[in-house]
Amino acid sequence: MRNLIAAEYLKLRTTKTTWALLAATVATTGLAVVGAILVASNSKLNLQSTHGIREVLHVTASGGIFMLVLGVIISAGEYRQRTATETFLTTPRRWKVIISKLIVSTTTGVVFGAISAGTAIAVASHLYSAKGYTFPLGSSLAWSILGGAVLAAALFGALGAATGSLIRNQVSAIVGWMAWLFVIENIVLGFSATAGRWLPSALSRALVRDPNAHLLPQSTAAIVLVIYGVVIMLTAVLTESRRDA
Repeated sequence: MRNLIAAEYLKLRTTKTTWALLAATVATTGLAVVGAILVASNSKLNLQSTHGIREVLHVTASGGIFMLVLGVIISAGEYRQRTATETFLTTPRRWKVIISKLIVSTTTGVVFGAISAGTAIAVASHLYSAKGYTFPLGSSLAWSILGGAVLAAALFGALGAATGSLIRNQVSAIVGWMAWLFVIENIVLGFSATAGRWLPSALSRALVRDPNAHLLPQSTAAIVLVIYGVVIMLTAVLTESRRDA
């Protein structure tokens, strides 16, 4: 298992897509924070208030979508590059391959999330200073939101890896997730906000304390996202044991 995990990390470090998605995460987070601060300022919202901090920092979850995509690529990429057969011949116990990819995707998500949080802090601190404010680095709320962003990226990475192992087709898995997050969830929310808050996108927003919707508590949202990942992963393991490479 250790060798499998090391091999997966090597693939990530030497793949341009990884660095491109990381750059996109940083850029998206930075721009989202800038936009949030400008909107808050124009609406005369006190940037140092509890609501102001939540309005500015909850956008740090926006980069999690890139981690979801990377998670899919980590797993489904084996089939796209036609290396799955060789991988399974080397490691006949396929569940080990799936678990190793899940571990790598989750830990990489922590890194992506941490870098995204760091970007948010740097951008927010600079803009707060420019407007005559001091960014509340000592605020437990701020760190709760930033920690939630890290957790959201990690769990979305896990969801992506589990989905890629189950569906195999990289394009279908990514397009399917995009359709679910940006179309289907909005339709569900339109019919029932209560049901919608249990869906992945709403759960990620709950992790960063989005003030603009009635969402689940952070801890509950994290548990539900973990359950989603475990269910998809177990389904992938059971399915993989019954099909050819």
